[in-house]
Amino acid sequence: MAKDKKKDSKKEQVAEDLLDVARTSLKKFRKVTREISRLSTGQKLVGGLALAAAGLAYLATLDSDATPAPPAPAATPPSDADQAIAPAVVSRPRRKVPKA
Repeated sequence: MAKDKKKDSKKEQVAEDLLDVARTSLKKFRKVTREISRLSTGQKLVGGLALAAAGLAYLATLDSDATPAPPAPAATPPSDADQAIAPAVVSRPRRKVPKA
């Protein structure tokens, strides 16, 4: 085969039939289940707990977004005495890229 000739990519082929789509989906599912079966019991337990925790955290964020926050009380401006007592806070610029 000539070097300049392109090979057909599997990604370029479009699955038009419903059975082809189901077959590829089943292949992917079997591949994942084969990988999971190779894990130890402890790894499966830790992974399951991590997934459960992530799901609960996601549901908690959805619940907090759905419920409206209570109205904030009317804020009173600080008095001169409060401003004299409070230390001056100077904000430093933040690093955009973390150190490697």
